[in-house]
Amino acid sequence: MPDSRATPSKQQLRRQIRAARRALSTHQQRIASRRLCARLALCAEMKRAHHIGLYWPMDGEIDPRPLLDRFPHKHFYLPALPRAARTSMTFLHWPGATLRYRNRYGIPEPIVGRSKPMVPQRLDLVLLPLVAFDPRGARLGMGAGYYDRTFAFKHLHPGRGPELVGVAHQLQCVDHLPAESWDIPLALVATDQRLYRCR
Repeated sequence: MPDSRATPSKQQLRRQIRAARRALSTHQQRIASRRLCARLALCAEMKRAHHIGLYWPMDGEIDPRPLLDRFPHKHFYLPALPRAARTSMTFLHWPGATLRYRNRYGIPEPIVGRSKPMVPQRLDLVLLPLVAFDPRGARLGMGAGYYDRTFAFKHLHPGRGPELVGVAHQLQCVDHLPAESWDIPLALVATDQRLYRCR
C-alpha cells in the first residue's frame, strides 16, 4: 500500500497497487469477489439495471463475473477493444459462455459479429475496473484511456447513459488522486468491504 505521506507518480502508484492485488492468493481473491458481488446485489443501481457492462478480470483485478449467477434474467456485456487507435470500445452481449478469442492484451472477448452489440449510451450500468481510487471517486486506470474515451459523452450530458461504478479491492483505495479534465465521473465505487458514494 502506498505511503499516504508521499506523493508517488501515477506510474509508481500503478506499479505498487498492481503488485499488491497480484499478491492476493486465489482464496483471498475468491472471498473478495464473493463479498463484492453480495454488496453490489443489494445496491439500488444494480437492482434497477437491465443491461450491464462488466469486464473480464486480469492482473489481480477483483472478479465481478459471479453477478451473472445472481441475476440470471439481466443482460451482461463485455467490452471489445476498438480496431483503430484512439476510438471507443464496443460492448458485446455475454451470457457467460466460454470465450476463446483474446484481444491484443490477452483479455478474453466475445467475437464481433457473433455477439449482439450494445452501444455504451444504451447500457444501464457499467462496472469499471481501476488501478486505484480515492474516497471522492477519482479513478486511476491503466493509462490507455479506453473507458475515458468511450464515456466522454457524459461530460456534455451528465445525466445520460449508464451509471458508472468503479469496482476494486479495498487495498486499491488511496487518500487522494488528482482529478484530470478528461476523467469520467463515477456514481460510486464498490469494493469487497464498502461502497463509496461519489456524488
